[in-house]
Amino acid sequence: MKKAMILLVILGLGGLLAWQLAGPGETPAPRARPPVPVTAYTVAAEPFRDELQALGTLRAWESVDITASVSQIVESLQFDDGQRVEQGAVLAVLRQAAEQASRRELQATLADAERELRRLENLARQNQVAQNELDRARTLVSVTRHRIEEVDSRIADRTIVAPFAGTLGLRLVSEGALVTAGQRLTTLDDLSRLRLDFTVPERRLGFLRVGQTVTARTPAFEGSYTGTVTALDTRVDPVARSITARAEVLNPGQRLRPGMLLEVVISGPERQALLVPEESLESRSTQHFVWRLDPGAGKAVRREVMIGGRRPGWVEVIDGLAAGDRVVRDGVGRLSGESAEVRLVGN
Repeated sequence: MKKAMILLVILGLGGLLAWQLAGPGETPAPRARPPVPVTAYTVAAEPFRDELQALGTLRAWESVDITASVSQIVESLQFDDGQRVEQGAVLAVLRQAAEQASRRELQATLADAERELRRLENLARQNQVAQNELDRARTLVSVTRHRIEEVDSRIADRTIVAPFAGTLGLRLVSEGALVTAGQRLTTLDDLSRLRLDFTVPERRLGFLRVGQTVTARTPAFEGSYTGTVTALDTRVDPVARSITARAEVLNPGQRLRPGMLLEVVISGPERQALLVPEESLESRSTQHFVWRLDPGAGKAVRREVMIGGRRPGWVEVIDGLAAGDRVVRDGVGRLSGESAEVRLVGN
């Protein structure tokens, strides 16, 4: 029995020695990753305009609340809702019977005073009247005329007219109503052209200038409206770090209304720029990369680029590429590392 155990140990040690002398088996080599199918885009210089987008609010070119300047009863209203009126058109008349009566009285007094003045002037030419009596007659005529002007001013306060040509809003009072000083009767807006106020970040202040063309759109209507930048505010908002600009927008058909929110696009001068599709760009924080195809090598190399302006679907490349370079368009998401084997499809 003891001899059998010794024999088994010797055989085990021999097998182990033989395995060590034979060495471990060879591990099969990993399979190579197949080339990634991609499409390519050839970079070329194309016409390009820098664009600045913002949101703006419309304001009437001229806008005013039509109000009463005195407290009085409305005698007549001479306008309808939404009516177009010319400058100076009478809109409302407040009760003014007492003022009209005072004016007629003063006109009669003036006529009598002027007759008396003419009589005294005739007598004065014949040296038949004292000079102080003639002076009193002239003073009475002058004072009466000034009193008539005062009454005319009170009548004007009770006759409400349009200060400029425009379109009236909704009527807010009725005839016979008692209105107080400052109470709004309606609104008046000049809608032939509008002011469009919009804000842009202060870092884009250098892009703005008076005379630039703006294009404005609203979801309410199809198409776009064209305007011109007329002024820039003199101050930058220290909280929002933005500046307000104003553009004049024509309003054909007067469809636009004050208070509407519009999308504003301001275009810079046309220039030549290198553009790549947005899908070719790979961004990491503030860094941007594209995959440039290595001609004849069947691979793409990741290259860092500096980008500029954008337009829908395209990005301007300022540095990192040259005209004629080919970059990966579709398939960027399947590439990794600094280079990758690729296979062009479709072009």
